[in-house]
Amino acid sequence: MSTTFRGVFSEVFGGILTMRGFAPFADLAKHSQPNGAYQRKPNSEHQAEIEKFYRNKHDLFFPELVFSMPLDQISLDGGKYQFSSGEPGVKITVTGTRTASTLERVNLVLPEVQDGKGLLQRIDGNHRLLAYENLHDTEFDRYYVPFCIVLLRKDQALTTEKALFFNINSKSRPLTSEEIYRSIIDDEIGFPDEVLERDFGLEFVISRQTRQGLNFTYLYNLRGVFGQQIGQDDTRCSVLIESLKDIKDEQLPLPDAEKLLLAIQAINTAYTDERLSLSKSAVLFSAFLYFELHGGTLNRQFIQWVLANHLYELQVINAADIIRIFEKVAKSRKQQIFVSMWFNEKTKANFEAIKAAVDDINQAYTQDIKLRKIRIDQFDTGFSYEINAEILRLIDESGLLIADLTGGNKNVYHEIGFLMGLNQGRGLPDENFLLLHNDGIGETAKDVGFNLNHIKQIRVSDTNSLREDLKKQIAIYYGLEAGV
Repeated sequence: MSTTFRGVFSEVFGGILTMRGFAPFADLAKHSQPNGAYQRKPNSEHQAEIEKFYRNKHDLFFPELVFSMPLDQISLDGGKYQFSSGEPGVKITVTGTRTASTLERVNLVLPEVQDGKGLLQRIDGNHRLLAYENLHDTEFDRYYVPFCIVLLRKDQALTTEKALFFNINSKSRPLTSEEIYRSIIDDEIGFPDEVLERDFGLEFVISRQTRQGLNFTYLYNLRGVFGQQIGQDDTRCSVLIESLKDIKDEQLPLPDAEKLLLAIQAINTAYTDERLSLSKSAVLFSAFLYFELHGGTLNRQFIQWVLANHLYELQVINAADIIRIFEKVAKSRKQQIFVSMWFNEKTKANFEAIKAAVDDINQAYTQDIKLRKIRIDQFDTGFSYEINAEILRLIDESGLLIADLTGGNKNVYHEIGFLMGLNQGRGLPDENFLLLHNDGIGETAKDVGFNLNHIKQIRVSDTNSLREDLKKQIAIYYGLEAGV
């Protein structure tokens, strides 16, 4: 069964022959297709946003969809345009009936679609049509939408379509996110909180409530992020909304305005380092906000990682990528430390110093590092096992090995050698263990073998020094402090 599209016809600015009118969504979608020669690959996120816009059913409006209709011949006869197509069943007729001084009515008849391939080529509006098709909701079939069909000769069609596609998508200056968001957030009469949440999302409401509480006299280090420095445009709305969208994407519950403001204040403190305070990156701020709202346990480690890897200089990256990369780095340094040492009354003070150092780290940096000591005479898994194999598994599962050479215990050397072998087999540097010796308890010349002399060691003569030196080295290893 054929479909007739009705509209008005005119030669418009630039000499392009066009037909404009209104038609049901269903007819335009069925009789058109995207041309892969110039159409972008559909963006699933953009399409999903449009689907949400349709389902919301509030303020449903958009500009006309633009198509082309390739024809075999276009001629001018006696001041009248004549059109012909080699496609069976296609007919286009300018009726001669005028709707205005220079506009005439026109009918375009298209035959039943064959093999799912419509004859109209989509130039602008492909995502809007794909979103409609994906709804599978007959309620939308009856809706009329505006269209523009450009009438082109087949031998020139593809070149002209590409030029029109480029011009439509590149010549206008789009509104910035800030301009779009601010116009909605500022209008508290037209968009009260309940309407704002319903039509746009809770993040808009939270941003409205938070924005006025941002005092940059106190949030001095975040001025660049929020566009508050001289010569910058205000970006408070867009930074807040986009950051909260990132939080939602990471499956974290959105904070209320009070909690969000507290998190921003904490990030301002984190930005005390000049390299961060000079950053204008909203994306980096968003990643900081994620870790702060996630519990703040990784923020100190995150700061050091950002500084060490110069991420504050990045211009183009998204928050999700930063979060994913850092989480992998943090995960690789497991929060468990295996202690390898000769356990007896003589070395007991060394273990207490190690334990105190880890406790200090956990308290000072809100970490959750676990300490695991293995004593063969006390170790029991509840089943029969090979003692060496079980210890080696625990070493492999730990993030850091602290090996106390005091006393020269052979098992300690064995465990160090095992970890060094693992590192070599995996192509990793020997950075995941700390060697120490307390000269106040043992004798360095007897306890430390020549094959370990070239490896950096913590050598002290009292347990208090051991505690302080270990604390510093553990903090550096876990990225809580910068190394020398």
